[in-house]
Amino acid sequence: MEIQLIQIESNEFESLFSVVKQGIYSHVDAVFGWCDEFQVNRLKNDYEPHWFHWIYFNHTKVGMLCFKPYSNALHVHLLIIFPEFQNQKLGKRVMNLVHKIALEQGRGHITLSSFVRNEAAVSFYKSLGYRVIERDENFLSLSLQVAS
Repeated sequence: MEIQLIQIESNEFESLFSVVKQGIYSHVDAVFGWCDEFQVNRLKNDYEPHWFHWIYFNHTKVGMLCFKPYSNALHVHLLIIFPEFQNQKLGKRVMNLVHKIALEQGRGHITLSSFVRNEAAVSFYKSLGYRVIERDENFLSLSLQVAS
């Protein structure tokens, strides 16, 4: 069975926010301090609703993906695989699908960022061939060329 991406509906915002909070709370809280109101407003105002997708595998919701097109790339904002589905290579399958979408759209790169402290995510993306292209105290920017 293949990974399926199903666009998240606007009436599912509470579920979406719950997943985002579950996925990034510890990192955001450690670096900036978590504020529900700020994070809700950020999701509503800084992101387009059509960037958000539920990830399904074998007809089961296993996570959430947020990505957007820009210039010659796709930028992955969030990839959250629910804890009970982690370590099953689903993240790799999702990212392979993102790579395929980029190629189909004629985009040559995938970009993303990660908290430096999120060592599991950084290791995961590096294992897929992503390179660190920028870094500061709290964040790494990574990129992968998917087309020549």
